[in-house]
Amino acid sequence: MNRQDRELTAPRKLTNEETTRLRSLLRSELRFPPSAKDTHGGSGSSQVSIGSDDPLAQQAEEDAADLLDYTFAMIANGKDVGYVVEELKSMEMDICDGEAAERMGGCLAKYLREIGEGGGS
Repeated sequence: MNRQDRELTAPRKLTNEETTRLRSLLRSELRFPPSAKDTHGGSGSSQVSIGSDDPLAQQAEEDAADLLDYTFAMIANGKDVGYVVEELKSMEMDICDGEAAERMGGCLAKYLREIGEGGGS
């Protein structure tokens, strides 16, 4: 990610549709354990049906929801992409290591550029 991408902020408040689309894009960059990923149509060769009694999958889902909520709070508060990435890295969560945070930052920057140019969802 270049310096220009790191300095991007949301050009305006995101619409509900944009928020839903961006949440889905960012979620796809997280590192789910295989069992949790498979419950959401992961790319694994075998689709595993994991019930709600899988603590690893439950924790991954809770962590993802919390992390994405926090990411959107930062975006709404005018934080730039670089700030968001560094904050996600500092959380040191299994679901979002440094690599995943950088991928999320790239995804976020691309999306913010698109909506800033009038593209959006």
